[in-house]
Amino acid sequence: MKHNIGIGDLVRVKGYADYYFVDTINERRILSESVEEFDVEFDLSDTNGRYLFAYIEDISLVCRAKYADEYLRTGILTERMKIAKEDAPPPRLTRVMSTDDQARYIDELLDDALFAQGAFQATGLSDFEAKERAAYELIAKLQNEMEA
Repeated sequence: MKHNIGIGDLVRVKGYADYYFVDTINERRILSESVEEFDVEFDLSDTNGRYLFAYIEDISLVCRAKYADEYLRTGILTERMKIAKEDAPPPRLTRVMSTDDQARYIDELLDDALFAQGAFQATGLSDFEAKERAAYELIAKLQNEMEA
């Protein structure tokens, strides 16, 4: 399942008031004779050391891990932190991905980049421009790894 949340990111969980940090991400592929499903589970902790388990459907990204430490130090969520949440998606473990999986992932990234490009042209919001640029950079990285 495609998601844009990485280890260390600051997230909000549906039904909870506090922010949580992503400790681990568990992605599972479930196969049966007729269907293929993906399940993404998160182990989370808050600033008071409380732990929580949540599914991708209940999670929304607040800010990237590189700004989460600043939030932890100050307890304040700045506008810069909120805007940066659309930075590059977290890197995937491409070394364990098959060539077909890498090609499929590149196709998804291309779809994201083209959507962001159209949204930027329509709205002029720099968030979409950053998302497009990040997707193209990740595509180039994946293509280089495929050729190596």
